Amino acid sequence: MKFELLPNEILLDYFGYFNALDLFYAYDGLNYRLNKLIRILPLHLNFQYANKSKFIEFCRTMSLNEELRNQIYSLHLSNRETDFQSETFLSFLSLNQFANLRSLSITETDSIDSTKIKLMLPSISKLQTLSIISSSFLLNAINETILIKNVTISYCFLTKLYQLLQHMPILKYLNIQCLNDDGYSYDTN
Repeated sequence: MKFELLPNEILLDYFGYFNALDLFYAYDGLNYRLNKLIRILPLHLNFQYANKSKFIEFCRTMSLNEELRNQIYSLHLSNRETDFQSETFLSFLSLNQFANLRSLSITETDSIDSTKIKLMLPSISKLQTLSIISSSFLLNAINETILIKNVTISYCFLTKLYQLLQHMPILKYLNIQCLNDDGYSYDTN
């Protein structure tokens, strides 16, 4: 049986296993039917190990296509093993342009990108999950109420945690991998 002849339901299930970047790179533009199917899926973008040229091209495409941005339900930005990925992404797009973004993961951003991201957090209305894997992400700059239910943080000072909790009134799940209290670090793993 030819791939193109598979029923829509099977193709949608199959496409659901892909990272959005790989899905578009492999299937976008092949034919009308596949294009339509790709554009009805909730998309999950993980840029952690993305090829730089593919990443930049996809950012350009998203910056010009509101319909595509509205399909993004989760986003993972990472500067680990990549050159200034967060900075490049934020030069094309603002996080509040993603109307349906529910999950945001940030890995190893620098302090400038962290500040930009923190300023955008309150305006991401559907955000439910935030994961911060970065020692330079300064939590103390969050001064507005953020309606997030799940937070994972790799490293946090106890005093900053108190400030953070004051601005997250509907928080249901909190995972901190390393908590620092006046020079004493507690590994929670």
